Amino acid sequence: MLRVHLHIVFSAIGAVLGLSAFICFCIVYANIEAGMWALLSGIHASLALMLHCHYLKQSLHVNFSRKALQYIGDFGMVGCVSGLALTCFYLFLEFYYQADIMPIKSSIIIRLVWSFMMTKWGLMLFLYTKKYLRTYNDHQLFSENPHIEETENLIQQGEVADHEDDASPE
Repeated sequence: MLRVHLHIVFSAIGAVLGLSAFICFCIVYANIEAGMWALLSGIHASLALMLHCHYLKQSLHVNFSRKALQYIGDFGMVGCVSGLALTCFYLFLEFYYQADIMPIKSSIIIRLVWSFMMTKWGLMLFLYTKKYLRTYNDHQLFSENPHIEETENLIQQGEVADHEDDASPE
């Protein structure tokens, strides 16, 4: 459980830094591209944080179907691949133009850093969803009905009612 707590702390830090960098770069420095990559990085970190919190509370299987976790993992993979492409693009621009970090409004290095962070959080989100899909691979836990416990209770109540009907004298 210590590992999950550490994942929660790191994901929370990533979410806060991503969202605050979005505000900082978009509003204060007017570097819209870096702000957008920071926002997407923060969204990926927030989704990872949400998964870790549900896993820690042991409510992941109640709130997410298998399909929903697969969609979250796919979103992480799209973020990873697009962030990797952007990182390569900004790396090329940085080597070609040899630009400085200042002025921040047109800094390629800041865009490079946040596109790399989007790559990192997209990959982490993908890996965490795959890990949680393997951990909870029980068919009963990942049925398409997210309220499986309620369904089981209704079935059990129906069985009790059937047994009571069989036991009553005619």
